[in-house]
Amino acid sequence: MFNISSFLDKFSKSISSEEQTIGTVITAIHTSTGIDLSADKIEVKDTVIYITASPAIKNKIFIYKETILSSIVSFGIKVSDIR
Repeated sequence: MFNISSFLDKFSKSISSEEQTIGTVITAIHTSTGIDLSADKIEVKDTVIYITASPAIKNKIFIYKETILSSIVSFGIKVSDIR
């Protein structure tokens, strides 16, 4: 018989993993640039991070892009680009 709780556990692990990834991204951006972003401004699809913020904030993030990416990768999270 199919156990629904084990099926739902897969989704809860996926959601907590995504929350952890977003938290790591927020921390990396803050330590590199001093910018405080909220979690609703960041979206992770596959290995790409999408940021929805003002052009000034995005420009500062893109200036420190390599530093931010290396910081995120050092936490063991696979990320290829920030857009």
